Amino acid sequence: LEIAKRAGVAAPRTVGIVMDNTASPVSFTKPMREGGFQKEGLKLVVDETFTPPLADATSLVQKVRNARPDLLLLLTTNVPDTKLLLEKLNEMGLGKGRLPILTNGGHMGAPELLKVVGKDMLEGVMVAIANWGGKGQEDLIKAFRAKTGEPWMTQDSISTYGDVMLLADAMEQAKSADPKKVGAALHAMDSKTGAARFFPGQPLRFDAAGHREGAELVVLQWQNGEPVPVYPAALATAKAAWPRH
Repeated sequence: LEIAKRAGVAAPRTVGIVMDNTASPVSFTKPMREGGFQKEGLKLVVDETFTPPLADATSLVQKVRNARPDLLLLLTTNVPDTKLLLEKLNEMGLGKGRLPILTNGGHMGAPELLKVVGKDMLEGVMVAIANWGGKGQEDLIKAFRAKTGEPWMTQDSISTYGDVMLLADAMEQAKSADPKKVGAALHAMDSKTGAARFFPGQPLRFDAAGHREGAELVVLQWQNGEPVPVYPAALATAKAAWPRH
């Protein structure tokens, strides 16, 4: 909703879901179904769940085309199903950014996905994810590309780098590698520098149970063959493209 607002378009009022029945999509949509949509003034007009692997996406996408939601949550957990659904969405005139599509999970930003699905079919697709290389991390991303040959820095890579930096910061603050002292330093951490630079949402701090406080969701969008961060503003390297109807 915030991305649509920043793009200067009317806020979505209807939403559709096409998802598989595995644990991740079920968990992802649970809070939305249990009041989240209603709270944001969104009406669920398409609600389709399938058991992977998907043999034919025609009937699923036909229901989306008939209802024409303002936003589609396309929640798949394997590449073949993702490819099949995106092909059918493009075939029925809903792909290439014509219909706002939000997916989730690290696999939706993987370089391998581009090779299998193709640049054109991925254009405009958005991805909700925990972390990504973006603004303020240009030097790190440049070094990562040179070292690994990978085209961009994914969630797994930058989070792992940040985790190592987090432990290094904690040990420096504790002046020890003793686990209890390092744990105490982590609980006391409240920082906008050091490891905090590699995680969205600042300052970097944890609650009494060790959970991250103030973490922000990252949204990527496939633009010209690359998944670029478009939200939050502190990390974004491009503006989100949102169709105007």
